[in-house]
Amino acid sequence: MYQSNIKIEIMDCVKCGNEIPPKRLEIIPGTKTCVNCSTESPKRGIPVMRGTGDHTWVELDIMSQEQYEQYEELNSKKSKLDKTPD
Repeated sequence: MYQSNIKIEIMDCVKCGNEIPPKRLEIIPGTKTCVNCSTESPKRGIPVMRGTGDHTWVELDIMSQEQYEQYEELNSKKSKLDKTPD
């Protein structure tokens, strides 16, 4: 198991005053906010197959939670249309 020799100083979030978890400080040294106060929004990934024939590959499309919900809504509508008999 990897052990870091980096000393993590316990810090409080500049926005809410709660303690920033030591693991977050280890991963993002110098961060000043906790996860809840971070300006980063949650992200989702969708595997997408690209290319054709022998030249195909899979990429991971990263999107915000809002984009993911829109994607799921469109996918749901498409599935319903595909099941509708002609």
